[in-house]
Amino acid sequence: CGRFVLCYNGEIYNFHELKTELKSAGHDVSFKGHSDTEVLLECFSNLGVIKTLQLIKGMFAIALWDNKERTMTLIRDHVGKKPLYYGIVDGALVFASELKAIRSFSGSFMINRAAAKLYKYFGFIPAPHSIYEGVYKLPPAHILTVSPAELQSKRSLPESAEFWRLAKCTSVQSSKSLEQILSGAVQSRMISDVPLGAFLSGGIDSSLVAALMQANSDKSIKTYSIGFSDHKFDESRFAEKIAAHIGTDHKTYHVDETQTRDIIPELPEIYDEPFADYSQIPTAILCQVAAKDTTVALSGDGGDEGFCGYRRYFMLKKLMDRSSSIPRPLTKILAGILKALPESAYNSLSLNGKRLHTVASILESKSLPEAILKTLSVDHKSATPDLYKYYDRKGLTDLELMMMIDTHLYLPDDVLVKVDRASMYSSLEVRSPLLDKEVLEYAWSLPIEDKVFHAQGRGKKPLYELLCQYVPKELIDRPKQGFTPPIASWLRGPLQEWAEELIEKESDIYERDECRILWKNFISGRQDNHSAVWAMLMAQSWSVYTEAQI
Repeated sequence: CGRFVLCYNGEIYNFHELKTELKSAGHDVSFKGHSDTEVLLECFSNLGVIKTLQLIKGMFAIALWDNKERTMTLIRDHVGKKPLYYGIVDGALVFASELKAIRSFSGSFMINRAAAKLYKYFGFIPAPHSIYEGVYKLPPAHILTVSPAELQSKRSLPESAEFWRLAKCTSVQSSKSLEQILSGAVQSRMISDVPLGAFLSGGIDSSLVAALMQANSDKSIKTYSIGFSDHKFDESRFAEKIAAHIGTDHKTYHVDETQTRDIIPELPEIYDEPFADYSQIPTAILCQVAAKDTTVALSGDGGDEGFCGYRRYFMLKKLMDRSSSIPRPLTKILAGILKALPESAYNSLSLNGKRLHTVASILESKSLPEAILKTLSVDHKSATPDLYKYYDRKGLTDLELMMMIDTHLYLPDDVLVKVDRASMYSSLEVRSPLLDKEVLEYAWSLPIEDKVFHAQGRGKKPLYELLCQYVPKELIDRPKQGFTPPIASWLRGPLQEWAEELIEKESDIYERDECRILWKNFISGRQDNHSAVWAMLMAQSWSVYTEAQI
């Protein structure tokens, strides 16, 4: 119709159904091509923005210009798979999927001190903040509409609005089973005219996705995993057994110190702002090697947040339950006693000093949300930030509140950042069936009792039971390991020289003395603060990189 102009990054998985629906509803639409982009644009034109957002399933960052109303609308997908930065720079509204694109628009940006403080606490920067003043991330499931006239008169941006909210909805039960819903989400993400594969760590989530992919394919799908030389961190042998059982064409890539050193200089460019989840290293390497013979890969991201999968949920629940019967003044005294000895003193007694200090920090929490945020922190000695927007319980149980905070904070600002930036840097598109809108809504329709093995203190019961239909229990009945490299031993070994050089660099985020103290406590063994040290090193590295770009 000539009214709308669309600029869009992402993928709409149900665009074939939407195309059929437009025609069956009597809309006079003639399609010129076969892309999801054209269908999305016609949906906006014929159904309106909000109705379209209620119908589409996918990952997306959208900019929609309305020639008639003279408005620009920015939209980010339901869970934040795709990034969307925006702000007013030199009087203009600028927006992009990458911060470096906005940075190239002007030579002058100030560090956002509030964002830097949040980074030091979490090791990532939560939306709506970015590392720069005046530049923001649009939160997941949010829409922002701006007109040039409004921009000129106010010289500021309006508030964004939420168009979808994940909530506990036990009254809205699906008529379909989890297998039907998840199999449909997998199938829709297998539609591709380029080579397709899957990440397979050997855990429940990625194994289930790979198994459903293989069940829906008439040939062996390609699967990829990363292994480490330290067996305490290596799940690749389990991934190989699962791949052999379900019949995939599997490749394992082993990460050593040499590959680590090679990828580290690229991390500031990959992640665009300070980011310190050190599983970024194997993720970036996995994306690089997978991209050599595939263009689209499916992942298991989202299973923990939707189906109560993290072990820390159950450890925190047990700790909070036990401490709730103790008067608060006594818990503060107990926390003080635990903190009286340094971590190294506990370690010398064959006790886990870091864990005991973490317990002490949690005991000092004034509320469950504060305790939850402390489990996400890379530095428990920092003050817990006030992120009240994540605190609304809405009748949630303790475990559900943990899941909800992770879904709105840790998932979009850490997990999905890690995967999206690494994959895009290697021209690899990663799709996540467990983050399908219908899958998430199904997960939140289940009572917590249906997600958890209470006697065993672990979650993901529906996913586990479904996977057992495809894979023998003996291949999946083991403790969860996670996708983490042995970063502490690397920092004391092959990465030590690199780290000590960075500590002495000038930075806008960390003071030099602050860097030296963090490093001294780590290298001496006084503290097991490798997460805080890595966050500091990533910030230092980012500062050096951005300075070189200016």
